[in-house]
Amino acid sequence: MADDFDPPATNLTLAEALDQYLTSLKNEQRRTQEQYIRHFVKSTGEEKVLTYLTGSRVELYAEREIKSSDPNAQERVQALKSWFQFLKKREYTGSNYGIHIRVRKVAGRSVATANRTGTRTEDPPVEMTAEGIDQLKVDVGRLRDEREETVHAVEVARADGDLRENAPYHAARERLAFIDSKLKSLEETLKRAVVVERTAGDERSVVGSTVSVTRADNGQSQTYQLVGAREADARQNRISVESPVGRQLLGRMAGETVAVELPNGNSIEYRIDDVKHA
Repeated sequence: MADDFDPPATNLTLAEALDQYLTSLKNEQRRTQEQYIRHFVKSTGEEKVLTYLTGSRVELYAEREIKSSDPNAQERVQALKSWFQFLKKREYTGSNYGIHIRVRKVAGRSVATANRTGTRTEDPPVEMTAEGIDQLKVDVGRLRDEREETVHAVEVARADGDLRENAPYHAARERLAFIDSKLKSLEETLKRAVVVERTAGDERSVVGSTVSVTRADNGQSQTYQLVGAREADARQNRISVESPVGRQLLGRMAGETVAVELPNGNSIEYRIDDVKHA
């Protein structure tokens, strides 16, 4: 009957959910799993509520923290999968986020080597706004057109004679190499790009939300849109969720106060006045 007193899923923090899970385990299981799950909780934010979790955030954690070079990678994966299964079974989360926990291969190691762990090795999704993805498609199309023009320029320059002294040819080749590199990067991002889905009824900020804040020290107000790293534009107050301010404003709601640490060790407090969703 103790579950009757559990906080509603929308208000349950990661730390509270972890305590519940650890209590349900036998001593040996707890000793094996606790350190790995607690690391995830501390890294994500102990005070964050469960609705803050998304598949993308869980997969980004796995990309950053779980490597095939780690001798304990498999134990870490299994511990996290078990915890996420617990959260889903309790209906604290709408999805089993354990499916996003995988071991990331180390650069230079073959896929076959990484796959011997029995886990998948995939690149994580890239969270963006819908507008950002549309712009990415435009940029890819523009680069493809420019590539065709540059290939033609290379062919024309090649026909002019001795390639060793042919400056237009070498310039066109360098330009083509730059375009190919840029195009490959954008196409890879586009394949992984996802628009973050907000849980119905959850007023917390996500990628794409517009957040109005007031600085506690001088009363100055500012409005930011939270975007992916590729979309950041300081002139339009579009800040990356990977920036110090953006990281603190993500997953928040009106009325909360956050502190942003400065390089000199001091911090600035912001009061969140309003959160609007795209």
